[in-house]
Amino acid sequence: MTIRNQMFATALAAGAVLATAGGASATTDANDLSPANQALFTTDHMASINQPTALIYDFEKKGTLEPGFTDTVEIDITKVSAHGRKDLAFHFLSGPNHIEFPDREDFVGNPIFMFFLERDVRELQRLTRGNALYYRFLIRDALVKGATMTPTTFTSGGQTHKGTEIRIKPFAEDPGNERYPRFAKKEYLFILSDEIPGGFYKVGAVTPDPSKDEPVTDDSVTFHEMRSPAAKRAQTEGAGQAN
Repeated sequence: MTIRNQMFATALAAGAVLATAGGASATTDANDLSPANQALFTTDHMASINQPTALIYDFEKKGTLEPGFTDTVEIDITKVSAHGRKDLAFHFLSGPNHIEFPDREDFVGNPIFMFFLERDVRELQRLTRGNALYYRFLIRDALVKGATMTPTTFTSGGQTHKGTEIRIKPFAEDPGNERYPRFAKKEYLFILSDEIPGGFYKVGAVTPDPSKDEPVTDDSVTFHEMRSPAAKRAQTEGAGQAN
């Protein structure tokens, strides 16, 4: 993991999931991390992107617990250095659901999954009146000790792609999960693929309901498209004219 990436993730970790994911220091070799952590935290997911662009993701909240909604997450790659590092700006959801994440310079990787997890632990804290730090720790620990990684295929843009699926159930073995029994079996899913710009096809979290077919909660971000700055400007100008 680069020092800059860890500094960013640590800054988020006052309210975000630690990018060290196993309590590693900034000097920890990537080989000392679990395979899941290496795939998520030390991989240059945006290596194939060599010019400014925008990654657009669809956000969806479903489930029986609360009314759902759909929205958009956008990562703007505003600059690409000669060494391939990126300057990034973010727009994570809109209106009352918006979460502000700071712009980053000279970044390696794709923080979309960190942002998703950060929103998720904030929601858990709200719904259970538990401690977000506690949930972050359990997620971090599960990525070290309990993650499964399997090859997978999925369809995006009308084409079939190959990727890797990572799954964790961070709360299932927690002795204290009787304090939040509804969410004890919550499962997190990460689908990564070199064939998708930005490296992530989907990040999701599902809380099953043993008494119903529909889950209690089902939140996800899914890759939608990579949009050029020119296309983004045209869309923005079009929206302005429509207003």
